[in-house]
Amino acid sequence: MSVIIAGIVCTAAVLTALFLGELGSAASARARAQVAADAAALAAVAEGAPYGNSDPAGVAGTYAEANGAVLVSCGCDPLSDQAKVVVKVDGVEATARAELDAELFGALALPGDARGLHPEMKEAVDGLLRAAAGAVTLREGYRSVAEQRIRWLEALEKYGDPEVADDWVARPGHSLHQSGLAVDLGGDVELAARLVGELGLPLWRPMSWEPWHFELVGSRG
Repeated sequence: MSVIIAGIVCTAAVLTALFLGELGSAASARARAQVAADAAALAAVAEGAPYGNSDPAGVAGTYAEANGAVLVSCGCDPLSDQAKVVVKVDGVEATARAELDAELFGALALPGDARGLHPEMKEAVDGLLRAAAGAVTLREGYRSVAEQRIRWLEALEKYGDPEVADDWVARPGHSLHQSGLAVDLGGDVELAARLVGELGLPLWRPMSWEPWHFELVGSRG
């Protein structure tokens, strides 16, 4: 059983979660079940937090399913600062308990607006979208650790090799989406790139294989 102590802020259904522990081998059913249990427990305790919508069992089920598991049980009181879940993957059960640490709320507060974008990033993206007049859209901005973990596991399942998955999706804790310093744009991304230059916006495309991915200049250190 995993035991996780986390400070969590949930705003407009956006979950920010602090995962403690190692990913382990996601190739095995037991490891995948534990990943799903951890995600479900964190989602449940966040949903019962002051910023949640008081449906911890429902959210736990959603996160379990997103990780390829079925929620077996959820000790999830909306008024409690703890949650315990049991999930099953391919007949293998895993248990996780998450406990809310209110002292960590401030450390995990989302920068910028409700989407979690860094203020400088938000200003630059807003200016770009205005100039594009509908030809460019914001497909994705802030991404929580829980969401990043799901994305990486999906890439691992698709490519079957952790190193190849790393080429396409950053592991949890290593994505600038989690800091609100990266966005994925939709629509005419080449127009977006031209407007960045014309307007002198502090944005750049660091990965040629992902032309839709823009980051704040200097965010990589």
